[in-house]
Formats: sequence, structure tokens, C-alpha cells
Amino acid sequence: MEDSSTGKSITPLFHDSINSNASRMKVINLRNALKHLSKLNAEIRHQSCFEEEQFTSGLIAFRFHRNSDRKQINHNDKDVVCHVLKGRGRLRIKERRIQLRPGMICHIPKRTPHDFAARKGGELILFYSLIKTG
Repeated sequence: MEDSSTGKSITPLFHDSINSNASRMKVINLRNALKHLSKLNAEIRHQSCFEEEQFTSGLIAFRFHRNSDRKQINHNDKDVVCHVLKGRGRLRIKERRIQLRPGMICHIPKRTPHDFAARKGGELILFYSLIKTG
């Protein structure tokens, strides 16, 4: 993509590729999106990518933090599907710990308390979807 005023190449966060009738497709530049994550706290950065009535998808990065928040979250009406893009860490469901590494995909049913944490000295980056299930 090129900036029409300068002629220089730019890398947008999102590319709107197709706009037709009732459907609209979005394509993200992953490398650029990861550079623009918003800080939620010392441990977590986040960027929403797609928001629709039945689902929300985005990127979330967890940095190792010695005093990690042990609070688990759950979604009353949404399943969570996560794909580990980069780094290593763990998913905790109740007191069960599942080691995560790139390429793994996990499904967390609605109303399931869970949390993620990066491995010491690293960062865990996930692509997630929250899917409304009722």
C-alpha cells in the first residue's frame, strides 16, 4: 500500500480487501498489529482485530511478571479459542496447568475460569476468538 501524498510504502494495521453486498472482509498485517498492542497492565497488551455480533477476535500478549495476577476470568456467554503464535507459557484452568508453545490451539468453553501466563523471561502471544454461544 502506498501513501498518495508522499509516494512512500506504508504498512497499515488493517487492509479492507473486499466490500461487497452484505459481507465485508478484513485482512490484518500481523507484524504491524503486534507493534500496536495497547497496554492493559504491566503484564498484558491487547489489540482487537475483528468485532461482529457473534464473535470478537484479536491479539493478546502476556509478558512474564513475577507477581502475576492469579485472578481467573470466565465468559458467561462466550467460548474462547486461542492459537499460540509466539512464545511459551501456560494456560491455567481451575488448578490444572497446560504448557503452551507456538502452533497449539486451545478451546475454553463458556463459564470456565482460566488465565494465561508467559514463561519466565519471555512473552506469550495469542490470536483469540470469543464466540458467543448463548
